[in-house]
Amino acid sequence: MSFAALGKKFFRDIKRIFSGRNLIWHALVIVLTYCIVVFGVDRWIIQTFHGNGVKVFGFGAGMIGFVLPIAAPLIFFAVGALRKSTVLIRNGWLLAEAEIIALLTSFFYKAFTGRPGPSELFGVTPVDTSHVFKFGFLRGGVFWGWPSSHIMVAVAGAVVLMMLYRHNSVVKYLAFAYAVYMVIAVSLTFHWLSDGLAGAILGVVVGLVVSIVA
Repeated sequence: MSFAALGKKFFRDIKRIFSGRNLIWHALVIVLTYCIVVFGVDRWIIQTFHGNGVKVFGFGAGMIGFVLPIAAPLIFFAVGALRKSTVLIRNGWLLAEAEIIALLTSFFYKAFTGRPGPSELFGVTPVDTSHVFKFGFLRGGVFWGWPSSHIMVAVAGAVVLMMLYRHNSVVKYLAFAYAVYMVIAVSLTFHWLSDGLAGAILGVVVGLVVSIVA
């Protein structure tokens, strides 16, 4: 695919993620989140796994989830340029595209839901904020909130790699392990479980859409 075609694909994929059958998955994460919040599962998870050991676990996920999505596409571009491989460069772009779309999608939802993160992580007096959503526009910023951008970006990128390298067991299993680690670590620490599950489901949707090269 040419760079012009990849550019057109970017906007076409965004449209596909928010249309057709994919809208069912958007509805699912909303219903799933509602059920988890109403039944107090978010609050129970944070209370159960709250502790210094888990905080370190989450800190590692936060750092990895920030550095790796930037580094991975750059590595593909660099190796592709050195080997003069258009396939590696294309795959690097598809990986970057999935991560960018996942980030933008999470920011879109966060801008309108305004959900705060678990306060217990930061030594604040424990208050049940799991049910708090500041609906509107930018009432809670786009850093914390629903869905988790860390998880959504990680899962979207992992799915793209698993699809592009479905016949490479090493890449496939490493990508899967990375996604699972991010989902568990982030959902037990600086995000509510429902944030994490929503990010994971929507991340799969983004990854599958982007990985369709034709």
